[in-house]
Amino acid sequence: MTHEIESQPGPPRARSKTLLAATSLFGLLYLWFIVVSLFPAREGSWISTTVPFEPFDREQIFVKLLFLLFLVGCVVLWRNEMAAGAIFLLWWVAMWCVEIFVVEPIKSGDAGGGIVMGFPLFVLGVLYVWRGYRGRHVQPLSSEP
Repeated sequence: MTHEIESQPGPPRARSKTLLAATSLFGLLYLWFIVVSLFPAREGSWISTTVPFEPFDREQIFVKLLFLLFLVGCVVLWRNEMAAGAIFLLWWVAMWCVEIFVVEPIKSGDAGGGIVMGFPLFVLGVLYVWRGYRGRHVQPLSSEP
């Protein structure tokens, strides 16, 4: 089937510049968040309600691991939009798990911030999967001369 898609006449399908720009913007904001989270603070940090703020407590370790998963999705994005979308959706599920099983027991009633901040990546993941799925459908070749 891949051969049929590649042998279709016409130019190859272009990547969505809007989706790439939105993903890059999300990535830059996420990187900024990660960089800020590397510095301990006795009086607390704006990124966490934990006082004193420790950059490598259990919650922050999971956040940094999820950032690595996001980076994997960004690398895969340049080769396969559908796979990258699936990785971004996996990231979303992992973020829910971190919020429910790691953050909620530590900070009862304070969980959910990561889910809200990660919602744009969920939307991007759905759009990438949708674009990849839509691009996989092969139009039947007309047998008319």
